[in-house]
Amino acid sequence: PPRPGARAAAARTAARLRELLGGGSDDALAAMAAVAAVNTTVAALPRAVAWCADARLWDQADDPGLRPRLVDELLRVTAASPLLPRVAAADGSVGGCPVRAGDRLLLFARHAAEAHRRDPDARRPAPAGVAALVFGAGPHACPGAALARAQLFDLLAALAPHRPVVTRARVDRRAALPGWRVLRVGAGA
Repeated sequence: PPRPGARAAAARTAARLRELLGGGSDDALAAMAAVAAVNTTVAALPRAVAWCADARLWDQADDPGLRPRLVDELLRVTAASPLLPRVAAADGSVGGCPVRAGDRLLLFARHAAEAHRRDPDARRPAPAGVAALVFGAGPHACPGAALARAQLFDLLAALAPHRPVVTRARVDRRAALPGWRVLRVGAGA
């Protein structure tokens, strides 16, 4: 059975989200923004913090000049939504494979952004065009990309002075998105 008050709480949250999006009544846009925000909050932010701790990137996170590039680099490798469903608008080719208009595609954003080849490094970042691929491109680019960047920027600014270390991590194997069931961090040395 549903939790008492869950439906009313969801309605209040949806109304607040519509208000934040400019008061429009476009439920599809509100749903899309909510999913994107959850993807970032649940998947990308904790993974980025854990990566900073494991790879000792807190010096880059603490540097106001490097922090924006580190944000892009961390989002490139953590890709909150690693798969992007798309429909081809015209005939063409992808990686030498023919694609017809109307074909359905699943783009692996992590591979396009070279996340499997390059670790994040604000001092030697991937080209901006490559890093941005995790948010899609063109008319179907993620409308929440700027919000994701701002959230991670603020989180890194708040945590960097404390140099957190991961004290406990457990992968959430049941989640549809890559993430943690448990992720505990504590102040570092």
